Amino acid sequence: MTGSRTRFGGVFLAGLLVAALPGMGVTASEAELAQRAPASSGSPLPEDALALRPSGTSLGASLAQGAEALRSDISRALDEAAAAAASPSAVSAGSDGRLTVLLLGSDYRTGYRYTEHTDVIMVASLDLATKRLAMASIPRDVAYFPVHPDNRSGTAKDSGALRVNLLYDRYKRESDGVIERTALDKFRKDVAFALGLEIDYYAYLRFSGFDALMDNVGGVSVDIPARIVDPNYQDSASPPFGIQFPTAYGWNLRGWAAKRCSGTAMNCKRGIVYVRSRKGTVGSAANSDAQRVRRQQGLVLAAIRKVASGGADLSSLRSASLSHVTTSLPTGWEDVSWLRSKLAGAIAYSSDRIVFVPPSYAKVLTYPKDSSKLKNRAVRGWVGSHMD
Repeated sequence: MTGSRTRFGGVFLAGLLVAALPGMGVTASEAELAQRAPASSGSPLPEDALALRPSGTSLGASLAQGAEALRSDISRALDEAAAAAASPSAVSAGSDGRLTVLLLGSDYRTGYRYTEHTDVIMVASLDLATKRLAMASIPRDVAYFPVHPDNRSGTAKDSGALRVNLLYDRYKRESDGVIERTALDKFRKDVAFALGLEIDYYAYLRFSGFDALMDNVGGVSVDIPARIVDPNYQDSASPPFGIQFPTAYGWNLRGWAAKRCSGTAMNCKRGIVYVRSRKGTVGSAANSDAQRVRRQQGLVLAAIRKVASGGADLSSLRSASLSHVTTSLPTGWEDVSWLRSKLAGAIAYSSDRIVFVPPSYAKVLTYPKDSSKLKNRAVRGWVGSHMD
């Protein structure tokens, strides 16, 4: 708590200076404020932290513009620092200085009578210092997936022929088939071990939760650079079957609020279909598991941007998440506020997003059929370059 008070005190002092000197032409860049105002060492602001910078031929106009710019910068910094000082978050980064979360999407839904599959296995890692966000996805068909030593039975060091999207279900059944958290944490350990990465938390979501959260935020808009046509997808209970998404920018996807997609002549607006379709075509190319995983990453990124920029009611979203998301992340109001502040302005370059597919990061297997095995050295090499 002491550190938080120190950070707030430094920014508060700067605010007092601006209020006391409304006629002074004082300016500072956002980068300078970010570096100097939230300093956690407890030392006062450097003497040059509020350096005078007159510019232009009209001194009065320059001073007024400079003062207004600084007031805006400091007001923003004050808001963030006050929130941190009043209620420090329990969310903590790893020893690597990154906040890394395992995101799992399950195909379980009401009336489901089959083995549960976590077909979405995605790691999102934020460098808190640079705000650079990296994302990596493990395809659902990966077999012989490395298993953490704590989770091994006998001498087996991997999952064998069991695909990675069934590991969570196996752990769940090994407990009592109901308790999820122990199984989720075991799977988090496996993914961290396989990638050679520190994973701090997990978040797990089922179909119903996905639809509920999509509608809670008013939908999520994505860019679709090429038309998606999947004649095999059955979203409606009766013919015509098939779905299509048009070439579009800012296409708003919804949950239950969007009507079922029926036939390739109808433009689909259902988010769950967008992230699940893997047959048919994307433009002139074949649709595939890899294509849909890239769409999953794009949708998650678009959702993060919407929430972090204030495009959704955070209080309402938190309440909905408590009902639909199983996570090891702290979920208090101060925690979700802290998360949003850290994600605001996050940068996600396309080079920092990867799907570990053949031939570069996995090899195709003849057994089990339609499976692959990760190339551990290549995978860990990418992780070391982008998430370390």
